[in-house]
Amino acid sequence: MPTVVILGLEHDGKAMLVATISPDLLASGVQAAQIITRAAKAVGGGGGGTGGVASAGGRHPQALAHALQLAADDASSALTGR
Repeated sequence: MPTVVILGLEHDGKAMLVATISPDLLASGVQAAQIITRAAKAVGGGGGGTGGVASAGGRHPQALAHALQLAADDASSALTGR
């Protein structure tokens, strides 16, 4: 079953995000970094990763809720093939 997991937290005044995807999504051409890129920008940072796992950080933890919504939207698009 195609699966995406996205986590976000504030630590020491910074935002931290991580996304992971299931192997079947990876095999279909989806990359975890695709799901976290907009979220990383929303928290004022950047991120990256290869394949099924990506992480990001930023200096604006107050934007985490918005960032997680962006990541959820991008995950939904990945799961529906858009």
